[in-house]
Amino acid sequence: MGFAGRPCIFLAVAVLGCSAGLALIGPASADMVPAETTTPAAAPRPDDGSSTTSRAIHVEARLQVGEELDLGAAGRSVGDQFVFSGNLTSTEGSEERVVGRIGGFCVITDLERNAGPCASTAVLPEGQITVQGEQAGIPVPAPVVNAITGGTGEFRRARGQVRQRVLTPATWQLTFALSDVRPHRPDDGLRPAETPTPARPSFPGK
Repeated sequence: MGFAGRPCIFLAVAVLGCSAGLALIGPASADMVPAETTTPAAAPRPDDGSSTTSRAIHVEARLQVGEELDLGAAGRSVGDQFVFSGNLTSTEGSEERVVGRIGGFCVITDLERNAGPCASTAVLPEGQITVQGEQAGIPVPAPVVNAITGGTGEFRRARGQVRQRVLTPATWQLTFALSDVRPHRPDDGLRPAETPTPARPSFPGK
């Protein structure tokens, strides 16, 4: 038998079902808060209660050490390294001043492009910033943007990227674009980075 003879039965069941549903829902509805009026969850805050912000840091790396290490096979080969370190100098304002230091290394993995992964650490009064990424043209890298991978102090939750441009073999322009940075507070107890003793840059060829 088909469904042609049963429209009234289905309609009656539907009406009874709706009535029962309203009877169950009705008494509780007065105690319920409509979904659209629910207060949204608060955004997470740093564990010390301070707010976070974005920040750009413009400095020049004045290298005092730049050594190419001939590892493995004689002459340029995969696995050779370039090790560097020097001061970070602020060029903002009327006078240049040393604000920190930087050190790092690169490993050659692509001989055709003189390219490979590099890692470095910038040490500033507010904390350290670690950077990682591929660079080409080692030991005088081409313009590149690498990732900020971590930090300490005010930069412990920082993320972002660093734009690097070589002005001379011993002078690199660095722009750190950071987000989620703790605002500076005088009671952090952080001291300015010690300035290393000046040394003559060395860039031996291979």
